[in-house]
Amino acid sequence: MKSILYSIIVLLLLHVILIFNALSCAENSSTNNSGDNTFGNEVAGPPVTRSEVIQTGDKYARLHWTMTEQNRTGVTCEGNFTSDYAVGSRIGMGYKWGGWDNIEDFTDKIEQGYGTGTGGYVSYLDYPFSCVVGISCTGFVSRAWHLDSKYTLNYPDRPDIVRKFNRITQPVSGVDFGNQVMENLKKGDAFINAGHIILFVYENRSGYPMIMDSSLEGVRFQQLSWNYLANNGYEAIRYNNIQDVANPLGTKANPIIFQTEDLPFRHEGNTRDVVSMEFDSYATAPEINEQGPENIFQLFLNRSETLIIQVTDIKNENIDNDIHLLNTLQADENNNALDCIDRADNIMTHTLEQGIYFIIVDSNNDQPGEYILAVDFAF
Repeated sequence: MKSILYSIIVLLLLHVILIFNALSCAENSSTNNSGDNTFGNEVAGPPVTRSEVIQTGDKYARLHWTMTEQNRTGVTCEGNFTSDYAVGSRIGMGYKWGGWDNIEDFTDKIEQGYGTGTGGYVSYLDYPFSCVVGISCTGFVSRAWHLDSKYTLNYPDRPDIVRKFNRITQPVSGVDFGNQVMENLKKGDAFINAGHIILFVYENRSGYPMIMDSSLEGVRFQQLSWNYLANNGYEAIRYNNIQDVANPLGTKANPIIFQTEDLPFRHEGNTRDVVSMEFDSYATAPEINEQGPENIFQLFLNRSETLIIQVTDIKNENIDNDIHLLNTLQADENNNALDCIDRADNIMTHTLEQGIYFIIVDSNNDQPGEYILAVDFAF
């Protein structure tokens, strides 16, 4: 009985934490409504592709920096600030309520001893706004969308706030979180409610949204659930100046092509950009879950060669990209690649006859991210 009560208490506490995180970004609002539902046709920056949105957001989510004792109190905060963060190495830009620092300014000021990690609902009466650095949820999406200025949530009771997201977005039609109808969502769209905004990356094979956002712990890439979004009043929106790119590189229809004359070949990519999700497993090791996004390469080999194929892993950032060598891109109804010659976590060596081959960099178990693929002669 005690264990059951303990489990219930833990679940309730987790629910409270999730709600607090979701509301941590609301700025100067006294309303609990979902926001002003009047959408506009304005734009607030240059055209931006969906890939640019994801890759920009990813830089904030993967920023490496170190929290020091100086950053916990802020060298210019006059002794009135104490950060929520512990001293030590961190990944992801720190949180600042109302902030929208760029990466260069953030890292420079962190090195100078400025504070970060403010928590939510900060009045900035006890210490200056300028003594802390970081980025809020609205600042993060504004940066990812390449906006000229920081936009904010849709406060219906604040007509004095001009730059609200509803001025530059439209609702995504046909989306119903409660009934899990998501077909019209695309990477780079956002989810917004009265207190928070989230950047959508992709829906994984297990049916969960993978997102990036800035909340109390800073910017991060993580999995949520559609029920969580439905229960917390989120709405899907699309920036008016976001651009689709037809037939992107790295797919079955448009693989990244290289040939013998290009060796040694080196490619820097990011599976978190989600250009392809065609393969979930490979015939040489079908038990290994490769259900995340992938990048597809095509090699034209004009003579027999022994090749070494390598891909980087950054497991301390929960990035796990594997390599797969294939004869064709045929797959069965379960998205299992049938003509796989070999797969490896990081490195493989093979003697190949003249012909056409495919190399797929695939993210293991929804852990996509940056990688470097290198293909070279083994001898």
